[in-house]
Amino acid sequence: MDPATRPLFRPRTDSDWEVWRPLFTRLYKEENRPLPEVMRILRDQHSFWASEKMFKNRIKAWKLRKYLKEDEAKMIVEGEGPSTNGADPEDMRERAERSLKRKRARQRAQSQLSPLPTTTSPLPLPPSPTTSVVVPWAPPRQSIVLPPLDRFKITDTMERFLLDLRRWTHSAFIHGSWDSALSSQHNDGRQASRLLSSSLTAGINLFENGKHDLAFKEWDRALASFKNPRLFESWYYEIPMSLLHEVGRVAHSGHAPIASLVLRNVKDWAHKYLDPQDSRHALFSDFGDLDVRQLRELYKRAARSMFDGLESRIDKQNKLLFEVRLNRALDLLWYDPMADLSEWLPSIEEVDKAIGPNSALSVYFLLLQAYRDVAQDQHGQAEDLCNQVQSRLEELQKVPGSIDLWRVGLAYRRLGRMQHSKERYPEARRSFNTALRYVSGDSKLSRSVLIEICQRQQAMSSAMNDAGDVFLWTQMLERLEQQTQAQVEEIEDDDEEFKPAMKKQRLPPSRTASPAPQRRGTWS
Repeated sequence: MDPATRPLFRPRTDSDWEVWRPLFTRLYKEENRPLPEVMRILRDQHSFWASEKMFKNRIKAWKLRKYLKEDEAKMIVEGEGPSTNGADPEDMRERAERSLKRKRARQRAQSQLSPLPTTTSPLPLPPSPTTSVVVPWAPPRQSIVLPPLDRFKITDTMERFLLDLRRWTHSAFIHGSWDSALSSQHNDGRQASRLLSSSLTAGINLFENGKHDLAFKEWDRALASFKNPRLFESWYYEIPMSLLHEVGRVAHSGHAPIASLVLRNVKDWAHKYLDPQDSRHALFSDFGDLDVRQLRELYKRAARSMFDGLESRIDKQNKLLFEVRLNRALDLLWYDPMADLSEWLPSIEEVDKAIGPNSALSVYFLLLQAYRDVAQDQHGQAEDLCNQVQSRLEELQKVPGSIDLWRVGLAYRRLGRMQHSKERYPEARRSFNTALRYVSGDSKLSRSVLIEICQRQQAMSSAMNDAGDVFLWTQMLERLEQQTQAQVEEIEDDDEEFKPAMKKQRLPPSRTASPAPQRRGTWS
């Protein structure tokens, strides 16, 4: 059969991957081809397909790194390197030199991206002795020297985005509209944003499991969210970063055209519903001009920029800063489960001291640490942390509304994913079942999460020869897919009659929030 017409094979187990390991190793490592080219060869010539993220996870698992870390490379070049484990010393030296050359090229490119050189203020002159000498009067010098306005006419899209993000951060602070004063408008906006995220994620999961028609229906549902005038109306601090991360996930999973379409819809939404003088208008308009290939790099820079903006405006011990650090760590872990989080992740002791041991944030941080312990094969420590989580949850649930159970469910799902990747199926099944219990409360929001849980539980039950659970999860999965199909068809039928709940109007830049009960949580 012609490879162009042959159905694509998608690996689901480690044994599926092992069959293709020799060919991938030859193309990627021995012939030194870039990963996108290797993926294209495997798809076009061998009908083998997996997402870029899945390939990168395999590269790490198979230890096929092409480049060395900077310190390691320098030691090898200087003849002080560690044991090469049987590798040809000359090959290792060439690899080290290639790694350093790549590192220097990246640093040069990074330095060229900064169009605003930092300027240092002149040192104050030492005070002179008081004298009786009379000098002619002169007007006082301006204490703050402002650069000309044309200095801020940034042409680079990424730089403009970062400046508009800082402007948005400042406006949200001035309006007093952080997480401390939530309104119904705020919660409506967060719910709409969470639904958008849920549909994007569901599309990725369905596509990777071969349900292409359902995947595109979920993405159509995501695009339908842009008819909501309140989609990004709220000043909720997580919306810009979460949106950037969600679209980046779509692109990173191999669906760049979908990601580009979402970005354009964000820009169109801003032009349709926001006042041009509003900082939200500028920021969300920038989304439409972003290059999907730069989203991951932009996310890292935006995360640092936004945190710096927050840190210079609110108290250092404000729990909002801990919340932001948690969310950035979670986002970065999606790209790389072994990422260095020293910049973002405080110790559990620091969290307990600043916020208290029986706080919602302490539960989220404990579950994140359990995830990292599993990633590092420290399964006993992870089990101990999960026991601590359960005892803290029991205390928190005595006070209604003190913890966002949706976030707890997502954290257990994340833990289950890592346990599944380590083939710790008994622990993974427990984690996914716990996640199921906590996310089932919101039928609209939870469907994509439930589909993923059912898919993973079905696969693990089959691997463990648990016929009862295979039957149960298969039935649940079929029902959820039917509900997804029916809901999307209902949305399509109502499209022409769609009328927003509120009149289409541009939102004024000074709209503020009124106090209402708090409800925390990311929508990723």
